[in-house]
This record gives sequence, structure tokens and C-alpha cells, in this order.
Amino acid sequence: MALFCGMGSLGAAAENQGVLIRLPERATVVGPEIVLGQVAEVIGDNKAVLEKVRRLRLGSAAPAGKNLKVTLGYIKVALRREGYSLKDFSFEGVETSDVLTQSRELATGDLVPEVKDFIVKGLRESPENVEVKLAGPEKKILLPAGDLKATFRPPLSGKYEGTLLLTSELEVDRRLVKVMPLRVVVEVFHPVVVARRKVEKGDKFTPENVALVRKPSSALIAGSISQLASVMGRTASAPIPAGTILRMTEFYDPPMVKRGAVLQAVVRRGNVEISVQVRASEEGKAGDTIRVENTDTHKVLRGKVLDEKTVLVDQDKP
Repeated sequence: MALFCGMGSLGAAAENQGVLIRLPERATVVGPEIVLGQVAEVIGDNKAVLEKVRRLRLGSAAPAGKNLKVTLGYIKVALRREGYSLKDFSFEGVETSDVLTQSRELATGDLVPEVKDFIVKGLRESPENVEVKLAGPEKKILLPAGDLKATFRPPLSGKYEGTLLLTSELEVDRRLVKVMPLRVVVEVFHPVVVARRKVEKGDKFTPENVALVRKPSSALIAGSISQLASVMGRTASAPIPAGTILRMTEFYDPPMVKRGAVLQAVVRRGNVEISVQVRASEEGKAGDTIRVENTDTHKVLRGKVLDEKTVLVDQDKP
């Protein structure tokens, strides 16, 4: 079935023209009309001009499942009819394209895996830490049958988390056939330490009562802890309900040295070290510097807590 007549072959594309129109051997359309962008690649730099040229109406499509011929010559006639100068165009491809009327149904949910790939690259996150779903109900759209490729424009906000509005561009057999908005919800998950069951004040944190789980950014709180090693063996400062995301404020670290405890002080001066007995004048944890009193001379010194029985007094340091 031939609807459009030819006007001769043009050969290779002219150089330095504004818009390139490339006609393939075969194309597929949904119908009932045929527009230029459905049957030919329209290439150029000015997006507004390209969009207008792609919408150029060529005529009615063949009945579903049938073919008709679209010629390069007729495309030129249609361009002139709309007031375009052919000097602004160059042409490539075949002289006559066989255009089949055949459609396929696409659900917007089918695009979610490709949207996720796009979002993951924007976030530079591991795929397992990202969840993407449609915002709102799924929609069905009709597209020409053929090889589908979807690309997406970034959100105007520049952010890739929360509710995003993307622009999706759908190509079939390398021809842009649909541009539509696509709203999605993006959740990024992060590892955090959570109480598996209720923890009483003074209890130690163990694998039985805490675990590392993944939570979305929207559920995180300031100071949350992402490593189990930072928690294990430490003491709860207050009762903690099951499911609580742990923070540093949930920990109580009792002093390693209590006030009044009798310790050994390693007193260092130059290359000489001596050991004397001292009494702690204040509490301290490992690494703290506390005041201690020599039990013989009652001289007050300052020493660094090494463990529960030893402090280091470095008299070379001020």
C-alpha cells in the first residue's frame, strides 16, 4: 500500500545544516496519524526546533497490522508546505521507508529498573542500598512496536532522594516517540545499630540484644551508629526499647579507675623509670589524665590512666 509518492534520492547529508533527517528502511507507528518523528530520526542542536519538526504531520497511518510507504520526497513536500526552507535541512538514509502500524503497551512500572540504574549513578550508591518506586498509580501508554530505549533527565532540584520528578524520553528503534514526566520515590538505606529487644540500664550490648540493620535516610537520627564494633561490650546508660536506633547518648562508660583506688604509678624522667604506690584523687577512663597522691610523700602528681591498676607519670612533659 503506497500513500506518499517519491521525489528522487538525495544521497549523503549536506554539511553545516541545522537539522538532519535520517529515514530508515523500516519504521513502526501506533496510528491513526503519522508524524515525522515517528518514522525518521530528527537530529540537531536546537531542541525547540527539533520538537516542532518531529511533530510535522505526514498523513494517516495504515490500518493496524498493515504497511504503507513513506518517501523522502514526500517529507520534503511536507516541510515546504509548513513553510520550512530545505536549505535548513540535510537528509540521510533510504529513499523509501516501509511503515508498519503496530503498537505495544508499556506500563510506567516497567521503567522502574532503568530509573533505579539512573538514580544509583546519580547517588553513587550501591544498588542494594537504593529503593525506587512509582509515586502514585501505574499508568499504561501505547508505543510503536520495536526496540525500546529509555533515558531520563535529572530532577531540577539536583537531589536524588525523596519524591523526584524526572523527564523520561522513550525511543523506539532509535527514534524519539514519547517525552513524559515520571514521578518516583527514592529511598536510600544506611546501616545502623538497632536494639533487637529491650535493653535494661546497666546491661552490656551483645549480639543477642543489638543488630546491624538497614534504615532509610528518612528514619535516621543524628548521632546514629553504623558499626557494631563501636557498641559491643559497652553499657546501656538507660532502658532502651526494642527497635531503638542506638546513639552515643545510649552508652555509659564506667570509669576504669575510681576515686580512692590504690594504683601503681610508673614515674618517668628521661631514661629513668621508677614505680611508686599512689592513690587516685579522681575517677578516670583509659587515656584520661587524673590527679594521684603518692602514698608515702603525699605529693600530688598527674598521671595518664593505662589500665585499672596503672597510671603513667611523665615528668618530662609539662
